[in-house]
Amino acid sequence: RIPSALDFTGLNLSIEIELNILTNFNLSIEHAKNYRAQYNQHYLDAIKDLKLDFDEPLRFYIMASTSTQVMQYVAKNIAHTLTNRGYEVFFDLRNGAEDQGCFQRILQFKPHVSISINHFNNRYLNDDCFNFVWFQDPMPIFYKDGEVFLRERDFVYSLLEEFDGPMIKKGVVPARQSFCVNTRDFKIHENIERKKKIVFVGSSYGNSVPQGKNIFDAIEYITLAFNNGENLNRAFIEVVADKFTLNEAYLLNALLQFVVRDTSVLWLCSHASEYEIEIYGHGWDVYESVRPFYKGALNYGDDIAEVYNGATYCFAPHQAYALQQRVLESAACGCIPIVYDCFDNKDDREYEEALEYFKTPQDLKDILFNDDIVSKDFTKLLDENS
Repeated sequence: RIPSALDFTGLNLSIEIELNILTNFNLSIEHAKNYRAQYNQHYLDAIKDLKLDFDEPLRFYIMASTSTQVMQYVAKNIAHTLTNRGYEVFFDLRNGAEDQGCFQRILQFKPHVSISINHFNNRYLNDDCFNFVWFQDPMPIFYKDGEVFLRERDFVYSLLEEFDGPMIKKGVVPARQSFCVNTRDFKIHENIERKKKIVFVGSSYGNSVPQGKNIFDAIEYITLAFNNGENLNRAFIEVVADKFTLNEAYLLNALLQFVVRDTSVLWLCSHASEYEIEIYGHGWDVYESVRPFYKGALNYGDDIAEVYNGATYCFAPHQAYALQQRVLESAACGCIPIVYDCFDNKDDREYEEALEYFKTPQDLKDILFNDDIVSKDFTKLLDENS
């Protein structure tokens, strides 16, 4: 990891000496970066020149980052499935501080297939290597100027039809791929008592929103529309982008995501129904109204499955789609997902036999204060997304 700052606290150095140290420090950093670039280029060139033998057992390289929540576990599930099918898999979970070592390992592994989520990661791959890229989010690369680099053996998938337009404009024609549930870890446990409880699993997005007058005004505008039950669709995003001079991808990935998740959790915590409320994740303790229900963070896998097995409902609002990873995982545990109705028309809703939909605070209240026994059928939902 390259150092990023110096602290002179308590050293009583003159300004001249501090500046001299800083100058040499910054020069050393630049030298280190140059050396690293040379090492990386050596391995990148070697990877690019590889000739692969497809008579050998297939080797899969799968990259993920610890800075992501959903994506790293989706990638891990893919890696685990391939391993169970007898393939050799290099699951490369990066911390963000790696240098030439990771490229050296890729060169030694010589993958026949590379799998990535939300990033092409294809510029260093040799022509023989198959590369499968799955976009779960509308990424900035499709919204900014410049061409997208594609190889003959790059195969691209997107989560939603709504993501396809900007991709196609860049010459990328994706196939469809939804989320899938890992029923090895997420399943019904008959020994766990299911209580009259609603749980939310996921972090607050409040800390990820930058400061700025136009950002604040945009959030206020979006929140008002959300509270009023307006459709936060493509047309709405275009209006907000133009009105506040903001990038559409940033709006969809950041501001709308923040408003829909955090505001609806605040709605949930404001309804004093007979249902126990439990909120899990990071960052929720900043909200006074959420603190009485906040239970801290959970480890992915068995801990989350246990929580779902003990609850009637899983609260899972998302601004762009109903079918999420946590929706499938909670359903697999027999816990009914409550999802945000992000569709323009109710006729477009998916899997209504398995999901509960809400669009306004009153919709959510109606679900929580309904005295009827809830019955949902998860069969089709899980069969089509396993």
